[in-house]
Order: sequence, then structure tokens, then C-alpha cells
Amino acid sequence: MPLSAIATLTRYPISLPSSFLPDITRFVLVKHHRRKHRLMTMAYTSSTDEKITAPYGSWKSPITADFVSGAEKGLGATAVDDLGRLFWLESRPLESDSSSRFCCLLKCGRSVLVKAPEKAGDEPVDITPKEFSVQTVAQEYGGGAFRIVGDTVIFSNYKDQRLYKQSIQSADSSPLPLTPDYGGPLACYADGVFDSRFNRYVTVREDRHEDHLNATTTIVSLNLNEHNIQEPGVLVGGNDFYAFPRLDPKGERMAWIEWGHRNMPWDKSELWVGYFSENG
Repeated sequence: MPLSAIATLTRYPISLPSSFLPDITRFVLVKHHRRKHRLMTMAYTSSTDEKITAPYGSWKSPITADFVSGAEKGLGATAVDDLGRLFWLESRPLESDSSSRFCCLLKCGRSVLVKAPEKAGDEPVDITPKEFSVQTVAQEYGGGAFRIVGDTVIFSNYKDQRLYKQSIQSADSSPLPLTPDYGGPLACYADGVFDSRFNRYVTVREDRHEDHLNATTTIVSLNLNEHNIQEPGVLVGGNDFYAFPRLDPKGERMAWIEWGHRNMPWDKSELWVGYFSENG
């Protein structure tokens, strides 16, 4: 049986505006030796029938990433406050923050905290001001970018990765920074919880001050009695990764998950429980 063969796949874009249908593109896979493959693309222009051959991955598609991702809003994390009101994160790809180099490169748009309407027929209310985006990049995957208690939300801002505090009673309230400005996203925070006993915010921090590639991860706390920007205090450290800090109802104990290189959390992780001292 001969080893050489040619397989042709033809792709016809459908249900798109006429401006997105200039070409019919064919993918040609040529197997000319055992374990040696070459994939080329051949584009035929409708006007001249000119055949253009280009290496795989370099052909110009009329369907761009912006066209695919920018059409729809996405729904993310949800929360319910003490009054039973629903909040959620809404991603808006077309609302890009041009001042953020990350958003410029990734075309990520904004992530907005939205409050459900209080009356039937009313529109949802944006809580996050236009110059902010609720998103963390802690441990690359992100998640756990905000927490609501009472009439306050604490969230990570995508541009600088600082923690901010904001009232959720009014859409006109301005977020107040809680953590220092390091001149860039050198510290990220995620999955925080409120500690009512000591009136503080307990959260996971990923610190890249000393090593950008191998960040130091700890569980830290911020005193909410202070109205000034403050450096978080470390509660737990020493391992490579931490997640899910949770307090008991009395605020006497805290549980968390931790793991270390080379493990992933689903391979080998540990559940720890620690007691707070009288001074926290």
C-alpha cells in the first residue's frame, strides 16, 4: 500500500455578511513520507481565481478573533447580599480599557459587577465605574475577584491588580484603594473573605516582587478599620500555593487548601485548619 496520499478538506463559511466571504479556502494535507507531514493552505480569490499558497497558520482569515469574541457578553461569578439582591460579573469584550497594556494585547474588554433590578421591568445597574474592571490574574487562572458583605464590595481591579473597596448602594460611588500601588501588577489577590471578629479582609496574595516567574503565594489580611492604604499582613505562608481560605462562624479558626510543586491541586493537596490568637 503506498505511503503517499493527499487529503483535501474544503471549508465554506456560511451565515456571515458578504464582506466576510471573499475567499474559499482549502486545506491540503500532504503525506509524502512516513511520519513526515506538510500542511499547506490554498486560497482562491473570487475576483481573479488566483491561487495563493501559504504555510499553515499564516493564511489571512476574514473571520478575526475580535469578530468571534466581541459579539456576545459573558456571565461570570454571582453573589447575593444580605438583603437578597443578586449580583453578577458581566464580561464586555467591546469595552476595552486602552490604558491597560494587558487589555490592549489580549483584547479582554471589561468585567463589570452588575446588580439585578429591584423592580420588574427595570434595567440592571452597573456597580463598577467605567475606568475599572473586576478581574484578577492570581495563579494565572483568576477567579474569586470580588466579595460582598453588607453594603460593601471588595474587588481586584484588572489594570493594576490592587484591591479596592466600594459601596454597592449607589452606582455613583467611587472605589477606594486598599493595597499599595507598586507601579504595575506585581501583587495579585483572589478568593477573599471577610473576618467580622477582627474587621479585616482575608485573601490569597500572589507576590511577584522578588521573582516574576516564581511568585510567592501567601494568605494575607487587610485591616478594614484603617482608612489608609496599607501593606497586607501575612497570616499563612511557606508553601507554593494556597486557595480557599474560609473562617468558622465565630472567627476563631480558618481552613485553607495548600499544595506545592510539582503537584497540581487535584493530584496532591492538603487541607489545613489553624486557630487565631487573641490578637489575630
